[in-house]
Amino acid sequence: MTPPAKLTERALVLALTAFLAWVPPLVGVFSLDGAVFGLPVLFVYFFAGWAIFIALCAWITRKLRQSAQQQGDL
Repeated sequence: MTPPAKLTERALVLALTAFLAWVPPLVGVFSLDGAVFGLPVLFVYFFAGWAIFIALCAWITRKLRQSAQQQGDL
């Protein structure tokens, strides 16, 4: 099992990455005239990124809970 310190560091890195993924200069890169499956590229970027970050948050949270339960903290 991954130590809780590493998991909390991963959670912090994930939060910072999510913040940096939606800063205006980077979002401007995906503000294109193209389309993916009929949707604007910017919308696909936002919603795909959002879904990925939610899934990763759920995974990290589950691992943190399992680690806390094994140590008897919960």
